[in-house]
Amino acid sequence: MKTKFLSYSHSKLNQVVRHCAELEKVGEGVYTYLKSKDPYHEEDDQIAIVLQLDNVFFEYAAYSRRVLAGQNVAEAGAQFLAVFHQIVERTMQEGQHLQLLFVRIYEELGLDAESLIRYREERRKRLRQEDEKQKRRKEEQWRQAEERKQERLRKAGERFVAGEFIPCEDFICLCKQLQVPVSLRTHGTLRRCVEELSLNSISYTRTSGKCGPKLDGCFALVRVLRAKLTEKE
Repeated sequence: MKTKFLSYSHSKLNQVVRHCAELEKVGEGVYTYLKSKDPYHEEDDQIAIVLQLDNVFFEYAAYSRRVLAGQNVAEAGAQFLAVFHQIVERTMQEGQHLQLLFVRIYEELGLDAESLIRYREERRKRLRQEDEKQKRRKEEQWRQAEERKQERLRKAGERFVAGEFIPCEDFICLCKQLQVPVSLRTHGTLRRCVEELSLNSISYTRTSGKCGPKLDGCFALVRVLRAKLTEKE
């Protein structure tokens, strides 16, 4: 004989529905049924565990036969049923997520589910406020970081025009900021071996035993960037 029980919908997210299946009793208030059969390996069949609390049946969890092998499902199910109400209370006391399924179980049992519903709504509201606060904090951090970056680049540009060395990273950022086109080859040279650049000189690293890099493209960029920075003045 098939039995109706509460379970989460397979097609709609976070919605509790009534499901119907042929249950096999494995202990007091503990049942199982074949939820899905694996076409290749029997040990990968999904076996769902259904618990009975008073007159309410609900799906507790589902595992493969491999996972359940050697497990005392009847004992584990009975232990959960014995402390179900304490689990609900402790969940709310600790501010943890309270399953919608638990709310529906309370409703089916004829117990006061309003406090559970209110808890879920208040927690959802609190989490949304915390998310918004975190989002604003990250936006502010990004804004401050961007301001610091722009100030660093401003000073780097001034030093560069004055003939001082600036780090290669700042040089590349200035080129991007002022829309100075950089060829892939020159960009690779800058990233790979250039350390600092000035109007008249480029500091770079050279691999032992190899020739130094070709810096014609880098020097061309130096001239273009200097012209761009001078225009801004």
